[in-house]
Amino acid sequence: MSGAKKVLVVDDDRTIHILLKAALEKAGYQVFPALDAVQGVMMAKQLRPDLVILDIMMPAGGGFVVYDRLQMMVGSFQVPFIIYSSAERSEILKKIPEGPQVVVLSKTASLPELLSAAARLTA
Repeated sequence: MSGAKKVLVVDDDRTIHILLKAALEKAGYQVFPALDAVQGVMMAKQLRPDLVILDIMMPAGGGFVVYDRLQMMVGSFQVPFIIYSSAERSEILKKIPEGPQVVVLSKTASLPELLSAAARLTA
């Protein structure tokens, strides 16, 4: 797995971690969990992941803080994001625009949809 793409999952829901870890590892990714915004930012700096799957509604700052802090790390690295949240899509898009490096998915999205987005963003 040394050549596997690294995915950082930042979500306070342990069940989400279990589900995503199983699905992503089966698809060939290395998966690293972070349970809040502070841990997510620290781990992203250390790991330099190929993809961040990010919840918005979390303790210790929430997903918007993680996104903003990682975007400010100009010159260090740019990482694609899947915003994977039950927050209102319209509210997310006011602060985080979708684009070539950002996909916004509801937590009701299927695992195949999430895996497809991950494959596109890490290609």
